[in-house]
Amino acid sequence: MKDSVIRILHTSDWHLGKRLHEFDRSIEYRKFKENLLRTIESEQPHLLLLAGDVFDTINPSLEAEKFLGTTLNEIRRRHPGLHIVITCGNHDSARKIDSVSAYMECCDRLMIVGELPVVYYEENPSVCDVDYEKLIYPVRTDDRKLQALVVAMPFLSTTRVLNLGVNRSHDGSETDYESGVRNIYQGCLDFIRNSEEYKGADVPIIAMGHFFVKSSTLSGSEEDKATDMIGGEQGIGVSVFDGYDYVALGHIHLRQNIGGCRRVRYSGSPLPINFGECEYRNGVDIVDVLPAGSSDDGGRYDIEVVSRVYERAVDFIRIPARRGMAGEEEVLQTLNNMQISAGEKSINELPFCSIFAEYNQENSGFDCIRSYREILDKKIGELSGKAFRLCDFKLIRKEGDGGTVFRQQDVQSLDDISSPIVLASRMYEEVHKGKEMPEELVKLLSEIIAEAENGKDDCSGKSA
Repeated sequence: MKDSVIRILHTSDWHLGKRLHEFDRSIEYRKFKENLLRTIESEQPHLLLLAGDVFDTINPSLEAEKFLGTTLNEIRRRHPGLHIVITCGNHDSARKIDSVSAYMECCDRLMIVGELPVVYYEENPSVCDVDYEKLIYPVRTDDRKLQALVVAMPFLSTTRVLNLGVNRSHDGSETDYESGVRNIYQGCLDFIRNSEEYKGADVPIIAMGHFFVKSSTLSGSEEDKATDMIGGEQGIGVSVFDGYDYVALGHIHLRQNIGGCRRVRYSGSPLPINFGECEYRNGVDIVDVLPAGSSDDGGRYDIEVVSRVYERAVDFIRIPARRGMAGEEEVLQTLNNMQISAGEKSINELPFCSIFAEYNQENSGFDCIRSYREILDKKIGELSGKAFRLCDFKLIRKEGDGGTVFRQQDVQSLDDISSPIVLASRMYEEVHKGKEMPEELVKLLSEIIAEAENGKDDCSGKSA
């Protein structure tokens, strides 16, 4: 181990319970757990920070909650001296995160913050302020020597931030979201400086947070976060964290430094959440906070980061591998080269697959899109559930030299290509160049199909 002041394992965005197009991902999470335990064993960090989005939804499954509990318990049994701090993200339920300790065999050296702790004023119970003391976690050595201080900041919603007393000006008006967040982080620093317990302590001050920082690099599926940020919350500037020695961020799944230095960083997610992230180098970060020496960003300590990239338990296959659409030759050749698993893998171990196919009549080996679609449907039917798990199937038809898209179909499962209504809708769109089948026609066709199915049942009953 380097002669570091403190070594941190920085992780975030586990999204436990996440399914991909309704496919189970438990094998991937079990592999992640093995990798995480191996990393802790080899790197021997002093502190593990899990910066939000522990679960994928505010109402996670019992299996997801148990997985978190058993993972933390196993870490604790193997490494009883490791400090663990967990905070809430925008996907999490604050109450669920706060109750994680119920799954723990031992809560020593563990801090969990779901709700932002507040204190109400007796003279005005409608106004509250941050209870800074409950956000501060002191990292101490076995002999009780203070090693670092962690500001365990949970997800901060606009409503919560702007309703705090600290964020109201003298005239009673509200400040903006970014200024409010800055007030909270700087208020934590002021509390530390003025606290009898911590005043004068020359140790690293580490902050956690779950935000969109404005200078973040977005890629793939995260590009929409540039507009809606965190569930509608605004972005914040990196200057919010002035005064902190390291900031462990969550929310953006692409690991990166912010503001041109290693002091403020996203660790990224430990596994790809969807196909938009299949090119990410997922894993966790090992962060060494070193004695000041050659810091090039004005910090009190030098920061050294080593990323641990984890091998995936399940592959992601995208046709084409690049963004965009694949031509006929590429699609058919890729599908023909796929090998059917001969009982070697369970269904949950098969790769996830998305197919983005393009039909261009001018350069096609098929006389019409229907013929091409029939071949694709047949090949996908042969391979799905045997060579891969089909997540997306998009087929577009282009017209003219300009390549104008006038037709696109989405298939989530093979049921879509066996439905008479879907097939009829496709034929209608093909004939009418992308126009959807009118509702009256869909209704009429549905009634005819239902009548035919009832008649089939009656006939089978008579023959019995």
